[in-house]
Amino acid sequence: MIERIARRSVGGAVRQRGVALLAALILMLAVVMVLGNIFYRHQIDVTHAGAAVHTDQALALALSVESWARQQVSNRAQRNGRPFNDPDVDHPGETWAQAVPMLPVEGGVIRGCLQDLQAKININNFAWYGGNATALATELSPSPTAAMGTARLWHNLLELADLPVTGARSAALVDWLDDNNNLVNAWGAEQPDYEGVRRIVANRPVADASELAAVIGYELAEVQFLLPFITALPVTPVGASGGVITPTTININTASEGLLMALGGVHGEDFVMAVLDGRGRGGHFTALDDFWRELEIRLPMSRAQIEKRWPNTFLNVRSEFFQLYLEVLLGDIHIQLKSTIDLRGNKRAYPTILAREIVVVPKFLPAAAVEEDALLDGESEQESTGEPAGDNDDREDLYRVQTACEVIGV
Repeated sequence: MIERIARRSVGGAVRQRGVALLAALILMLAVVMVLGNIFYRHQIDVTHAGAAVHTDQALALALSVESWARQQVSNRAQRNGRPFNDPDVDHPGETWAQAVPMLPVEGGVIRGCLQDLQAKININNFAWYGGNATALATELSPSPTAAMGTARLWHNLLELADLPVTGARSAALVDWLDDNNNLVNAWGAEQPDYEGVRRIVANRPVADASELAAVIGYELAEVQFLLPFITALPVTPVGASGGVITPTTININTASEGLLMALGGVHGEDFVMAVLDGRGRGGHFTALDDFWRELEIRLPMSRAQIEKRWPNTFLNVRSEFFQLYLEVLLGDIHIQLKSTIDLRGNKRAYPTILAREIVVVPKFLPAAAVEEDALLDGESEQESTGEPAGDNDDREDLYRVQTACEVIGV
C-alpha cells in the first residue's frame, strides 16, 4: 500500500514537471513571437522612414534642377556679363540643349535634358480651323503652292509614316478641339458621332497629346508612333470671347529631320538638305530671311512662292515652350519629373512652370516592361528586321549630332 502511494506521488511529480516545462516553453514561444513582431514592425518603420527621407531628398533635388533649367532657357543666366542665350533665337547650340550636368549627389544619380516643344506639331493648332473651314480645305488641296499649315503638315507626316490619310483625319481633330458643336465639313465628327463609344467631345484645346487616341479614326498604336512628333501646347486666344486663337509656330532650328521631310512636302529631300546645310554653316538660322534665302538657292521656286509656301505665321526661329525630362535615383528611390516651361510674354523674365508631372517608378518592373525597354533600346533589332544589327548601309545617323534628350534615350 505504501509502495503504491509512493509510485503515485512520483508519477504526479513527473507530470507536474512536464506541465511546468510545457508552460515555460509556451511562454517563451509567446515572448519570442512578440519580440519578433516588434523587431519586424520596427524594421518596416525604419525602411519606410528611410524611403520617405530619400523620396523627399529626391524630390527636393528634382525641383532644384527644375529651377536651374528655368534659368537656362531664359537669358538671366550670365557669363562674363553676357547672356548665354539669344532672346530672339533658339537652337541646339544654346546651353539649354546640353544635358543636365551630373551633380555630386551621394548615393544617387541625376540625369536629364531640355527639349524644345516647338520642334513638334502642336495638335491644339487644329482648333484654329474651327472658324476657318476654307483655310482647311485650301491646305488639303493637291496644289503644290498652297501655304503650309498644320493640316497640310499633318497629312504629309501621316503619308511618310504610311498611315491612312483621309479628310476625316484632320476634320475629326478640328471638331474635337474647336469651341463649337458644328461640323467643320462633311468629314467632321461631333458629339452624336461619339455616342457609340461613350466619349464626350472636348471642344477645347487638350492638355496632353496622348488624348489624340480619343478622337474618332485614330488607333492607339498610331498615336504611340506619332507621339515623338506631336505636343499639346496652349494656344493664345484673340479677343474677349476667346473664340479665335493664334496657333503656335514651329522652330525651324530645332525641328527633327522627320518633321522637316513632312514640311518639305513634294520638295522633301531638297528641303531637308537646304535646312541642314543652313544650320551647318552658321549653326542655326538667325532669322526666317536666312531660311528663305537658303531655300531660294536650293529649290526651283521664287522668293515670293517660298514665303507664301512656308510663311512666318507657321515657322519661326524662336521658341516659348520647353520641356524638362529628369530622372533622380537616390538609394532605392527612382523619381521621374516632366515639367513644361512657359516663356511667353517676356523671355527675359523668369519662366513659369505650366505643368509638372512627377512619377515614382517602382523598384521592380514587370517582365513585359523590361522586354519592351529592350526592344526600344534596339536589342531585338535582329529579330524584328531579320538583319544583323548595325549592318545597315545607310549610316547617316551615326554621324549626326544627337540632342541631349536623344543621348539619354528620351
